[in-house]
Amino acid sequence: MSLSSAGLVELQEAAANVLARPSAAQLLPTAQAAEGIPRLERMLLAAAEEAPAQLSLAAAALVRAGGKRVRPLLLLLSARAAAPSKRGRGRVALALVSELVHSATLLHDDVIDDGLTRRGLPAPRVAYGNGVSVLAGDWLLTTSLELAFRSRVPQAAETLVKALRQLVEGEARQLAMRGLTSFTAEDALLISRMKTASLFGWAAEAGALVAHAPEPMRVALRSFGLHAGTAFQIADDLLDFEADAATMGKAVLADVAEGKPSLPLAIGLKRLPVLREEMAALLAGVSSEGDLRARTRAFAVKLAHTGALGAARRIAEQERDAALEALQQVPESPTRELLAHVARSLLERKS
Repeated sequence: MSLSSAGLVELQEAAANVLARPSAAQLLPTAQAAEGIPRLERMLLAAAEEAPAQLSLAAAALVRAGGKRVRPLLLLLSARAAAPSKRGRGRVALALVSELVHSATLLHDDVIDDGLTRRGLPAPRVAYGNGVSVLAGDWLLTTSLELAFRSRVPQAAETLVKALRQLVEGEARQLAMRGLTSFTAEDALLISRMKTASLFGWAAEAGALVAHAPEPMRVALRSFGLHAGTAFQIADDLLDFEADAATMGKAVLADVAEGKPSLPLAIGLKRLPVLREEMAALLAGVSSEGDLRARTRAFAVKLAHTGALGAARRIAEQERDAALEALQQVPESPTRELLAHVARSLLERKS
């Protein structure tokens, strides 16, 4: 799609007019269309269907369930912002890589968490089994690494491996703290930065690599992605308390029920220490299923009364602001403004 395409022109006009500017939540789908995300959907499905027959159904089911595709969108917009006048070779392949990695982590996460639903549908592990789900995730990861090398974008594969190491370490830290009530806000933030923001940071940096941008711009875009990804994860943590299952497409209060460390939980447990005992009792699971759900909801109400949700949201806003500050190092352009809109939209999520 050329720079003068109708979709991008519409976005440029919206970004230039502050008063007429649509909300970020409205802008994001339009930006996806302008950057060719619908085409990327077809490529994602094709990559999943190329898996061995025993794995392809699970991988394809996850892809067909949809998703926000924020990571590939960040990569494509970062590449354009870093070099507005050219379309860097390898940008589409690396955008595909960013979503394949994310999809792989979802397949693995559902096994680790014994997840029953994903994006409003039965999780692939439910339909096809844990073994198939893990191996399908492994297939998507190896495919993403192969694509990164084949893209021939300098340092794309090397930086991806570093991001994957951080991501896995973050997941391992989360697993080690699961079921504990002693984790801190600093612990929760570090996990968010490693397991989620690392891939956001790579996606934005990869856009700079595609554009052969100078080092300062590459650093700025990586910082933008890391802070935006941290804000995204905190918003996700908040949805665990604020959303409903129909909107979320997965169980609410899952972090509490599974004993996962999250920022709202950490803040609430510190402000009202007696909640640590209540959470430990919930995790022991000695009540009937119906009683356990009621007690979990009551726990969430008490935690909300501590102001923990508002405090966590303010930290997410600080991360968003840090992302926008990093973006100031990128030359001003309509595409830079679109990146800013995407960053703002991450805190306006309803699902």
